[in-house]
Amino acid sequence: MRHVNDLSRWEVTLVDGQVIEVWADGYQVLADVDEDQQEDLLILGITPSNPRRVIVGLSRFPRKAVAKIRTG
Repeated sequence: MRHVNDLSRWEVTLVDGQVIEVWADGYQVLADVDEDQQEDLLILGITPSNPRRVIVGLSRFPRKAVAKIRTG
């Protein structure tokens, strides 16, 4: 997989105090992924002109579980 856009660091603090570090440009990332590798990923969208270029979901947290989010 090759990320198409730059990633930034997100620090997610859960209500129970656990901290999770996520590197992303949001909750999804634009990437070039071979079609045979896409079945193991959460694919949120595919570009019509290039089926290898997809939007991959990175992480989802229940809103009630998150105390705060910091980006940097």
